[in-house]
Amino acid sequence: MNEKEEPMNMNVTPPVEPVTEFEVHLPPDRKHPKWLVPLIAGGTAVVVLAAVGTGGYLYWSHNQLMAASEECATSYDKAVKAQKKLTEYLESDAVKTAITVKDSEVEDAKTVAVLASTVKAVSNTKTDIPGCPADGLKGIRAVTAQLDKTATAYAKTVNEIRGKADAVNASKTDKTVADATKVLNDSKGRVEDDKVRTALENAIKSKDGKAISDAVKAVNDSVRAKSDADAKARVEKEEQAAESTAQAPDNGSSYTGDTTGGYTGYTQSQGGYTYTPQQSTGGGYTPAPQPQPQPAPQPQPPQGGGNGGDGGWVEDKFCGVLGSDPHPC
Repeated sequence: MNEKEEPMNMNVTPPVEPVTEFEVHLPPDRKHPKWLVPLIAGGTAVVVLAAVGTGGYLYWSHNQLMAASEECATSYDKAVKAQKKLTEYLESDAVKTAITVKDSEVEDAKTVAVLASTVKAVSNTKTDIPGCPADGLKGIRAVTAQLDKTATAYAKTVNEIRGKADAVNASKTDKTVADATKVLNDSKGRVEDDKVRTALENAIKSKDGKAISDAVKAVNDSVRAKSDADAKARVEKEEQAAESTAQAPDNGSSYTGDTTGGYTGYTQSQGGYTYTPQQSTGGGYTPAPQPQPQPAPQPQPPQGGGNGGDGGWVEDKFCGVLGSDPHPC
């Protein structure tokens, strides 16, 4: 043999089987058998899953609690806002004006009484709004439900009062329209300018309270103006008539009464005329009594004489006198 053979080394260490990760930290004399390695790994996985499950539940529970708390806070804000809205509406001009409406200003006085009673009852009712609890999912949800009911009750009360206030206003409008319609009818032919009546008619159709009020005032002013103008014209006419009468010529007597049946004069009697007053029967003017004329003395015949012959006399016969002038029969 040309090549020199090396002698075989009899001290070579036999190959060692690989160890698992569970055997790395164990002393050489404490190694587990191979069949135990999978069992140990499975147990470790169960422990890990248990830990993960517990942590997941806690995480889920925490999220549920946070969501419930946020929902409760939202409901609380809603209830507070609803309460504030009710308070503001009770103090609004709309409600105060409706409550102070007089019975004579509405068609139905019951609407005013019902509104006033409701407002008084609500104002005297005090409702506390509960706060949301810090923990306890069940308790938080219970408070949330209560807050939602409170907010709904406040909103319902606002709508109820608004409806009753609207009923008062509607009844007031009905009364206003009725009164304005009467003014419109009564003012026909009594205004200076009929345009104001047309404006009132249009306002009545619109049912606008302010427009109706303004139109009614305009009609009343026009009626008053025409009435004043008519009264002034009558006074002026009467004054002119009085002046015309005062300036008329005087005919010597201002009396022209009836004297029918009331003539007074003289009547004939034996020996002359005698003044005899006659009673007036016609209610006319009776002149003042005149002095009664006396009959003239009769001539006496001469003694021893006769009618005819020498030394006789002739009787001059006179029937009487009228005034102071004698006249024959």
